[in-house]
Order: sequence, then C-alpha cells, then structure tokens
Amino acid sequence: MSSRTSYRSHGEADARSGRSVREHRATATTAGILFIIGTVAGILSKAVAAFPVGDADDPLAYAADHSGAVATGALLVLVMGLSLALVAVVLFPVLRQVDEVLATGYLIIRGAVETTTYVIVAIAFLLLAPLAETMAAGPGTASPAGVRLGTLVIDLDGASIIMSLVFCLGATLFYVLLFRSQIVPRWITVWGLVAIPLYVTAYLLAMYGAVGTNSSEVNLLCVPLAVQEMVLAIWMIARGFRPVAATSTTEI
Repeated sequence: MSSRTSYRSHGEADARSGRSVREHRATATTAGILFIIGTVAGILSKAVAAFPVGDADDPLAYAADHSGAVATGALLVLVMGLSLALVAVVLFPVLRQVDEVLATGYLIIRGAVETTTYVIVAIAFLLLAPLAETMAAGPGTASPAGVRLGTLVIDLDGASIIMSLVFCLGATLFYVLLFRSQIVPRWITVWGLVAIPLYVTAYLLAMYGAVGTNSSEVNLLCVPLAVQEMVLAIWMIARGFRPVAATSTTEI
C-alpha cells in the first residue's frame, strides 16, 4: 500500500507540475502578444494622428479635415492602453508570487494610472473635430483663439511627458520583479533596467525644454527600451517562462 501511495503522490505531483508549465506558458504567450499589440498600436497612433496633428499649424482645422484619421488615432491609443493594462493583469498571478506588494504596485500603475492617461489622450483627440465645428460657427478655426484652443486640447508634449514618466515607474517595478523571479533570462531584465534611465532622461530633457518631445535625441534615447520590450515579448512567446523560478523570492 505504501508503494502505491508513493506512486500516486508522484503522479499527482507530476500532473501539477505539468499544469503549472502549461499555465505559465499560456500566461507568457498572452503577455507577449499583448506587448506587441500595444507597441504596434502606439506606433501607428503616432503616425496616423499624433505627429500630423501636433505638427499642424492649426490642430482644429487639421482635425476637421482629417476626422477619420484622428478618430483612428484615438482608437489606437485606447488599444495601446488596454493592451498594456492587460499585460499587468495577466502577469499579476505570477508576479505576486515574487513580491505581492511590488506586483500590486505594478498592477495599479500600469493597469490603472497609466491607462487613465491613455484614455485622457484618446478623449482629447476625439474632442478636436467637435471643437473645430464649434469654432467654425464662430470666429473660425484659423483664428488665433482657435489655434490656441486646439493646441491646448491636444498638448502632445505635456501628454507624452506624463505618460512616459508614469510608464517608466511601472516598467521599473516590472523589471525588478522579473529580475528577482528569473522567469526570463536576467540579461533581458538587466537590459530593461539599464534602458529605463535613458528613457527617463529623454523626457526630462523634453520637460525642461532642452529638446523637443519628437526630437532625434529623444527618439535615440528611447530606442534601447523599445527594442528590449520587443525582445522580451518575442522571448515570452517563443520560450515562455521558467516555472521553477517563478516563486523564487530569495535571490536578488
């Protein structure tokens, strides 16, 4: 009877281990796909609406003439925000095993605070066309008041700086958790931790007016983290997590 009990216990342990591997693999794949969706949506939102509207002499007039593109840009911003928020939700059961406080902080920052900033930006885009129609009934969007109003509503510089700094706070918590858990190779997480200060520096320089938010200097400083996130996403999809290390809390 004891040998049968032992075999049964080993079998149950193996079944649990197999379930854990499958669950971690599904979690990693889902998170990787969401990362890619969020990144692609963010790039497209800038190309379709953010940069054209921000570079326009009269943002309201541009929105009135290109309302479809502006609405698409708003939708893409929402897709980006929701995708990145879902990454935090999907990974929370794994990351909480490492440090529940940090995992909860990451969930709040990425899932709530950062998402709120994306929603505000999307609403600002959607307000441009109605405001253009309202101004057209009055002094016209080409008036100085119309230009100032449009620039105020779609303050891309301020929005980009706020979103980026909030994003970096959430990313720091995320990569600290990944580093401690070792569910992905540490060279990937160290890459992320090194790239975050460069990202912060880029937008601090923009905040103080040293460079423009869409300058080559800012883009260059942001490239390391952008590339790292895509490497991380591809790794999660192709290789998954390391389930054995997922509950590691001792090694730092």
